Amino acid sequence: MKNAEFIRREAINWILILAPFIYIYLVHDRLPRFAPFSADRGQGIYQVIMFVMGLSLMWYLVYLIKPLMVPKTTYNENLKNFHKIRSIMLAFTSLLSMTFISQKIGIPFNWSKLGFILGMIYLMAIGNLYPTIRYNYFIGIKNSWTLSNEEIWRKTHRFAGKVFFWGGVAGALYGIIFNVNPVPFMPLVYVGYVFAISYAPRLYSYWLYRQQHCQHSESLPQNS
Repeated sequence: MKNAEFIRREAINWILILAPFIYIYLVHDRLPRFAPFSADRGQGIYQVIMFVMGLSLMWYLVYLIKPLMVPKTTYNENLKNFHKIRSIMLAFTSLLSMTFISQKIGIPFNWSKLGFILGMIYLMAIGNLYPTIRYNYFIGIKNSWTLSNEEIWRKTHRFAGKVFFWGGVAGALYGIIFNVNPVPFMPLVYVGYVFAISYAPRLYSYWLYRQQHCQHSESLPQNS
């Protein structure tokens, strides 16, 4: 019974993992011949796909196995979030990989714009999920300050949800309206943008910790 439930739950994830490789098989006659040890520039598409999907597969396995090592109560409280994070991550990397393939075989479309918008939608999805993550040692924003107090954890993840979601909305609207590569250094701007979104909640958690620490110090009786 447990095996059947596991297969039903993970089937969508396995499909997402296989989708780019099935796509490559279907359009292989329009792609360069695969030569794993060749330095030919035409092999770049395969290297990108293997890196992106290999990284996502590694994290999928980590998220699949590591819950066995955490307390069962913590795991059960976040069970649905564990499943959602795996599926969101795989959906993003799978779709992104297929945009690379579509661009390589010459399908007329602005694939750079689509890839950028997909990245922003990924941020929105994670932001929508953050406020629902309960205090645990496995997923979420885990640092010394969030793990020190459940109230700091809750406030930080509620704040992170807003930052990721609205940051993703702003980025997606920009991608829809404007050219996503107006100048050569724009990828660095995007990396900086995502970095800022990712680290703002961590700085916020530190601010909450300092605020709580100061309030605690003021409440202590002063020695005369």
